Amino acid sequence: MHSKLLLMNIPSGRIPSDYPPIAISRVIEGIEPSLNVEVSFLNLDYLRPSLDEIKNKIESFKPDIVGFSAVLTPAYRYLKELSNFIGKNFPSVIQVLGGEMAVIANIVLLKTKVNFCITGESEPSFSNLILRLKKDNFKPETKNYRDILGLVFLLDGMPYFTGTETNDSRQNGLRQFNYKLMSGLFSLNNYIHKIDGQYFRSRLINNRIEGFLDLLHPHNQHKNMAMVFASKGCINKCSFCHRFFKGYRFIDPVSVINYIEALKMDLDVGMALFSEENFGTNTKATSLIIEYLRDSRLNWGAGAVRVRTVNEKTIRLWKQAGCVHINFGIESLSQKMLDVMDKRATVEENLNAIMLCHKYGIFTIIGLVIGMPGETEQTIQETIDNLTEVIPDDINIPFEVYVNYVQTVPGTPIYEYAKRLGLIGRSLDEEEKYIEGLSEADANEVRQYLNFTDYLKEETAYWKYYISMELIASYIRKNGYFNVLRHKKTRAYRVGLLYVFFPKRVRRFLLKYLMIARFFGLRRLMYICKEKAFKLFMKKVRNFGNVNRPIREINKELTQLLREDEVAVVPLREG
Repeated sequence: MHSKLLLMNIPSGRIPSDYPPIAISRVIEGIEPSLNVEVSFLNLDYLRPSLDEIKNKIESFKPDIVGFSAVLTPAYRYLKELSNFIGKNFPSVIQVLGGEMAVIANIVLLKTKVNFCITGESEPSFSNLILRLKKDNFKPETKNYRDILGLVFLLDGMPYFTGTETNDSRQNGLRQFNYKLMSGLFSLNNYIHKIDGQYFRSRLINNRIEGFLDLLHPHNQHKNMAMVFASKGCINKCSFCHRFFKGYRFIDPVSVINYIEALKMDLDVGMALFSEENFGTNTKATSLIIEYLRDSRLNWGAGAVRVRTVNEKTIRLWKQAGCVHINFGIESLSQKMLDVMDKRATVEENLNAIMLCHKYGIFTIIGLVIGMPGETEQTIQETIDNLTEVIPDDINIPFEVYVNYVQTVPGTPIYEYAKRLGLIGRSLDEEEKYIEGLSEADANEVRQYLNFTDYLKEETAYWKYYISMELIASYIRKNGYFNVLRHKKTRAYRVGLLYVFFPKRVRRFLLKYLMIARFFGLRRLMYICKEKAFKLFMKKVRNFGNVNRPIREINKELTQLLREDEVAVVPLREG
């Protein structure tokens, strides 16, 4: 029997992502051909259509199943509105949710019109589900689905998890993004970038693109860049990260090389961006790819590398093979905070990785996560003091620092920690309200931050800017006031040229209270100042500042209170 599937990707931010919808591509390729499924894709993230436009698409295509791919739980509010809208207007259409948001399958199933959540990698669970739905003429009786692994659905009014599907002999989860297949379903304009285009321009906030382009082979500078995967998963277990896919797997390097060769021929690609979480961990497989990249005269970058993966020999070889960009999960330059995050890295290893990149002319973005339990003004200062050691001597080397507050999202140990402490409401409605509050929240915004410090939340608002401005001040001292004035034209550096003239205590004081006024208003600023002046502020006993070990360890010692609807999904959300 012929059936129709309409796939949609739930928007994961305020603006369309330039990361290609890899999950959608893998789902389409992974559907069993014998099922005779006609697939269409509505790119919600890129198009941002109205509900009426979505309704028109459903009316014209007439799907039996609508499949949602949801990357992050902060998009839950959008999913809820869309799912309930479709359920009201098309009650016979089966709704299936896959992706990271399935970690809150209990809330999704109880609060939306979604019929099934698929956990982990959707193949072959999705194919098995489609086959059974076809046999039931798309009028499911959920008791008939308990034998299909990888599903969560309502059984007798409560979420029921069938167990983890591990039989993926075709390695669907390791497929590359199929540019040729997906180009037949939607425009790839937002995902095929010129190397000198939007991707690096949006990330080089304080640097001219010309400085980065000078790192590339001249013949590649105006070619396209495409995303490639050499592995999947991560060997680390950071306490703020959601580990939906357990373990680490590498892709056959020969297939990776063949894929890049096809991209060169078909899309005029001059740079490959490895977009997995853990590039380079399998040294044998990576060495084959590096050898190919060196001979191909391509340029390349890696979006996530562990600092323990590299040393001077590695960085030198990668540079010789055309590497121009590496990101490391630095997160903090305070050893106390690295331990709390369970980063399994040292301050010295972080600093060494950054300095090696600068030495060999490789652009690296220093990403920081602040506000974890244990964070204090002292740990913030430690991060600043250590980062000043790696400011590049060459003013032409791109130097960017991004600072985010920790996001307390479901599926992470920090979320479970917050739940155990009662910082997130215990009832279903209270937890849903918290998750809805994360909608479209950027990690760099203090408003979305769930406070894990012994300070007022308002008092932490300046930390992000204090780190950035103190690094600019150090950059100016190292490279010279007039040298920076001549080469650095962005607003942050212009402000920094004034900021550096104030004594450190004065500029810190001014920045702190200006940020409170900016984000929380003058009335709140006046209230805080009054309370502090008259010592009337009744500080709650929180003792977050004393936290100095991994959150996972602490969670084991804290009482876990489970609602009836949560019991089934505990294995999904442990992180």
